[in-house]
Amino acid sequence: MYNKSTSFFESQRKLISRFFAGLFLVFAVLVVPVDASASLYEWMELLGFILLIVAAMGRVWCSIYISGRKNRELCTAGPYSLCRNPLYLFSFVGVVGFFIALQGIILCVVAAALFLLYYRGVILSEEQRLAHLFGNPFERYVQTTPRFFPSFSGLTTLDELKVAPRIIERGLREVVWFLLAIACIEVVEMLHEQGHLIYFKLPF
Repeated sequence: MYNKSTSFFESQRKLISRFFAGLFLVFAVLVVPVDASASLYEWMELLGFILLIVAAMGRVWCSIYISGRKNRELCTAGPYSLCRNPLYLFSFVGVVGFFIALQGIILCVVAAALFLLYYRGVILSEEQRLAHLFGNPFERYVQTTPRFFPSFSGLTTLDELKVAPRIIERGLREVVWFLLAIACIEVVEMLHEQGHLIYFKLPF
């Protein structure tokens, strides 16, 4: 029998995410690549900023479609027609963008790997719950829509969608950290250029 209570992965998701975010932020501030001044790293910073903006806009897009409907309706349109877990996908894009912008390739790879490893457990747990809640419609959704990495061939949108202003406001509050990360990266880069907070150097 399915257990309606949330799993450890789900119930502790935010706490664990914040812990690892703080840990990697400390490493990102104290560690710089050896050739941080090379032109390649300038392009990496630009790419990282673009990914952070995409992550912020994507999560707001997801919030418009899912907020107020979670666990009550099976959302399959908009970002949820690209993949079944677009909120986590855009968060992943933001994590990758943050470390790319900081020119920390090694940290980026490690953070991305840990994100995918942990959130795989979260996603599997949520899928069990959604299968219990929505039954056959969810099973059909699983068969037509990828779990995480998107497929744009199945993109569908809604002509009308009732959205409360508070939902948009909450969505914006949730993504402000992605935008603040851009300012944070500029401050960290300035400090590193002045020789501050450099305790370790990585080959790349």
